[in-house]
Amino acid sequence: MPVLSARGNIFNVPSPRKEMTVADVMLSLREDIPEAPKFKSFMATSSGNQSVTRLEDPGAVFCVGDTLNVLVEMKDFNGKPKTYGGDFILARIHSPELKASASGVVTDLHNGSYRVSFTLFWSGTVQVSVLLIHSAEAVQVLWRENKGSYWKVLFTGTFSDGNKTERTSCGLKMKTNKPLCEYEDKRDSEYYACVKPRTLPCNTLRSIRSFNSKGPFLKKDENRLLKR
Repeated sequence: MPVLSARGNIFNVPSPRKEMTVADVMLSLREDIPEAPKFKSFMATSSGNQSVTRLEDPGAVFCVGDTLNVLVEMKDFNGKPKTYGGDFILARIHSPELKASASGVVTDLHNGSYRVSFTLFWSGTVQVSVLLIHSAEAVQVLWRENKGSYWKVLFTGTFSDGNKTERTSCGLKMKTNKPLCEYEDKRDSEYYACVKPRTLPCNTLRSIRSFNSKGPFLKKDENRLLKR
């Protein structure tokens, strides 16, 4: 039940919060992935071994509860500084003596550098570990395959009415000139379609079965990006 707030004789009812649609969620994810230049060469991608990590304020004295900032300067396999962000980095501080550790918050500065902030929860010596999980170029490949390659999982719809059964191809996006049975929920911006059966109507769809395709078909250098 909404809460009413009174102003004189006028009652204002707060409007319900609009739920995010599928398109809203995808747009939000896209905004968190900076655009990297078109992938040209594996040697021009981010290299953990070539990159440099240093304290932002090496001469400072830190106390428990303070924030320790570490700067990561990303370089490619040729040792050339990167000029854009988008790399997937995980970082932590740890104490072998206390067997304690804590994760860091990574801020992308969008110029090839990253600031990692750690909260110092204990006293004594700490070690900093920064791990490059995926380069910006690999992130772009993963995003492309995840967002656009709907053919990675294929679907077959079964239509039946009485003793008659027909099966056709289905999917989130259908690349075909054949007539379609379209199933859409405009409220949630959800869409699904199947190739229209030869004789049965669209409302006789009874079940959908999924199976994996042979893809994705990545280029040689793109496959190399994803290898550890």
